[in-house]
Amino acid sequence: MVDQNWDDDTDYHRAVGRAWVMVAVASCCSLVVVGLVALAVFGVGIFVALANALSG
Repeated sequence: MVDQNWDDDTDYHRAVGRAWVMVAVASCCSLVVVGLVALAVFGVGIFVALANALSG
């Protein structure tokens, strides 16, 4: 954002809007990754418990 000539507020508001969109996209991606990791951890735990129960 160096050497930007914000001659009116339109360009500035567009840049701020794009920044917020990128923050929202990054947050959603982070939540998806955390959810997948949690699902993998719980899935492995359930699989191990089921295997132990079935093996006797």
